[in-house]
Amino acid sequence: MNILTVLHCEIRKIIRSNVFWIMFLVLGFGPIMMGVGIVLSVDAGGIHWEQYLTELLDTLAPLGLIGYTFIAAWVFGREFSDRTIKDLLAKPVSRAKIVLSKYLVILAWCLLLSIYMFAVGFAAGAILGVEGGAASFIWSIFLRFLLTSLLYIFVTTPSTLLANVTKGYLAPLGLILIIVILSSVLASFGFAPYFPWTIPSVFQSTGSLNLSSIMILAYTGIAGIAGTFAWWRYAEQR
Repeated sequence: MNILTVLHCEIRKIIRSNVFWIMFLVLGFGPIMMGVGIVLSVDAGGIHWEQYLTELLDTLAPLGLIGYTFIAAWVFGREFSDRTIKDLLAKPVSRAKIVLSKYLVILAWCLLLSIYMFAVGFAAGAILGVEGGAASFIWSIFLRFLLTSLLYIFVTTPSTLLANVTKGYLAPLGLILIIVILSSVLASFGFAPYFPWTIPSVFQSTGSLNLSSIMILAYTGIAGIAGTFAWWRYAEQR
């Protein structure tokens, strides 16, 4: 089996699952509630797109971290919880292709959710009467949000390794709750540029990263990917 066939199988499994559609439903509420809160918090006189989108995406980007982490852990962990891992390994395909196809599905799914959340937030703003804003600004902030989402997706890779090691997706969910708490604490002390899971939010706010942040982010993501490939290569999946 080539990689395209394996990828096609993975896509079909994801789309047919209830989780795929539930994630869109759940992550659609975030932009709506945040958008309403931002508009209601502004003094009389209205709100412009620049202020609205800046505030919305600064708070929305970290929400994606929870969703992306769940997706990454679920795509791998469900094979163990559903007891389909033996059937998967029995197929005439290399384990590396299986892992690669899963990562590609995670990337596509999470990026689709990012675009969806931005669209929902933008639609909510339009309905709520947000005014002004040049098309060039809206496009630039959308691209920044998309890049931020890619950074968040990249640092979810340790959760895929944990999902495989623990043979499920509950442990990664527990870990992400701890990470969310740590992120808030470390950010308040000025360590956001040095904690892998807060570095993307720094980029969302400033539009740039220093070299140390880039290196920390890269090492974290690569370690998760390399560890996952190594686990599938050398571990005994039972």
